[in-house]
Amino acid sequence: MGFAVLEQNEIVERIYEAAAVPELWGGRGVLDVLASVSACTDGVIFTVDKQGAVRWMANDSAAPKMEVYSRDNWVAKNPYMETPERIARFREPRFLLDTEVMSVEEMQVTQYYQGFMRPLGMYWHAATTIEGPTNDVVRMSVHRGYDAGPLNPDVAHRLTALRPHLARATLLTARLRFEQVRAAVDAFDLIGLPTAAIKRGRVTLSNKGFGKLVPGVLQDRAARLTFLQASADERWSRLLETGAVARGGTFPIGPSKEFPTMVAHAIPMVGASRDIFSAADQLLVIAPTEAMVGLDPKILEGLFDLTAAEAAVARDLVNGKTIGDIAEARGVSQNTVRVQVKAIFEKTGIHRQADLIRMLLSVRSPFSGAELLAR
Repeated sequence: MGFAVLEQNEIVERIYEAAAVPELWGGRGVLDVLASVSACTDGVIFTVDKQGAVRWMANDSAAPKMEVYSRDNWVAKNPYMETPERIARFREPRFLLDTEVMSVEEMQVTQYYQGFMRPLGMYWHAATTIEGPTNDVVRMSVHRGYDAGPLNPDVAHRLTALRPHLARATLLTARLRFEQVRAAVDAFDLIGLPTAAIKRGRVTLSNKGFGKLVPGVLQDRAARLTFLQASADERWSRLLETGAVARGGTFPIGPSKEFPTMVAHAIPMVGASRDIFSAADQLLVIAPTEAMVGLDPKILEGLFDLTAAEAAVARDLVNGKTIGDIAEARGVSQNTVRVQVKAIFEKTGIHRQADLIRMLLSVRSPFSGAELLAR
């Protein structure tokens, strides 16, 4: 599909369609059009966060190559990100050719080009950087293979003419994603659940209920959201460090003088790990256990990550049984029960049996959504 076949006004229309429907950037969408009108095969948008994690969207040709780029951490070897001078060049408000920043001779001896760009057919390229509405920086580029030769300067001029539209469209897409997340967070306020949108451990927005927990339960720090209670913060930190937030997680927050026992639920935003425009990668929902009714071992398993045996022991403790009683009834040693009780303490963040029983007495099966909305 050449530039003469798809006129500039048609390309602009496609760009703004993608602003409203972000799925139209990748696949056979806008990035594919940009590649085509540049006599290239590949079109890519990607961001890199402070930890070096890459998020990207690409046309069909570039998608498997970007999988390799992300998997093998080629971003760490990208020569265009090595020096402030090169980074600054790509932040000029235009598309630059690679040959404007690196010499052909440099490319021929650089590991990045010889190990990734040339073997995967992305050797010659033109790129620009667009400042996002958050701290993310968006890089947009088109590529073609080594044998096709360097890109003509006309390619950079053609893409630069489209750049204002591309910049506005990316900002509009990001804003749309932000409003979608805001609507989700605000919806939890309607049922009285403190909720915040989290991106890489930091709060991007929160509802009124969540704000009431700051700073007594939570602290919104520059590095990441933290919990005042050490055991809860350790569990939260572990979720962030191990990448478990992509699958979600649940952990307890022990009672304090001001607040009852609560349970934190990290809920992953579907597709956010790949969506460069996403305002959040998860929702953090805080549920007070006093808003629930009826003790159920299955609820204990879900809320505190207890095993079935640990949940059964916890229920028996609430029912007034001693460790000896539990061991005899289950046909195990008292030491086995003590190990299970110790595990329960660790997972619930409680350190005394009396406090554990008091806390468990407040844990109940959740109201249905309809009942919560009716309250």
